[in-house]
Amino acid sequence: MNTTILLVYVFFVFSAVMVPYIWIRGIEYAWCILVKHQAPFVASSLGQRRATAKHINEYYKNPKTVVEVGSGYGGLARYIARHTGAKSIGLENMPFCVFVARIFDFFSFGKSKTLFIDAFDYFENNKEKIDVVVAYLGPTLTPKLLKYRKKIKVLISLNFEIENIKPTRVIDLRGGSVRYGGKKYPHKLFVYEF
Repeated sequence: MNTTILLVYVFFVFSAVMVPYIWIRGIEYAWCILVKHQAPFVASSLGQRRATAKHINEYYKNPKTVVEVGSGYGGLARYIARHTGAKSIGLENMPFCVFVARIFDFFSFGKSKTLFIDAFDYFENNKEKIDVVVAYLGPTLTPKLLKYRKKIKVLISLNFEIENIKPTRVIDLRGGSVRYGGKKYPHKLFVYEF
């Protein structure tokens, strides 16, 4: 009898957390697509995170600051902070994603933080040159970062190549892809040095 009560209790607690989460995520997803006309949140894979941190460590020794644009729940930003030693800043403009990211950021002990800000506003107001910017924004928003190239030393774009500019390096992650706008984009890192 106690097992049944425990299972019912676990079910209700799980439902009390998951139902609001699903509703909020659905609302944010629709808001992203229909109102903001931007790519909805898609988390980076562990392979993408490993490759990004490895590339930063291999080519850009001791970066002071790494900024992730469109950081979602901040998994990539925190991974980079843990594996490169850099201070990592996630930029996100969807409130629920920021709320979740800040909970996880608390456990990074100051190595990673998430800001609730539009990335382009951040770059407009930023005075310092950023060592590395990592973007997982989609094929239409990523090229808009070129406007701020004087404020960026290195831009790493996950999956989306910027047209009409040759990347310094392309790292093929050999496996996996993401769908966006009816097209399939294989997992690659496009690295641009300015």
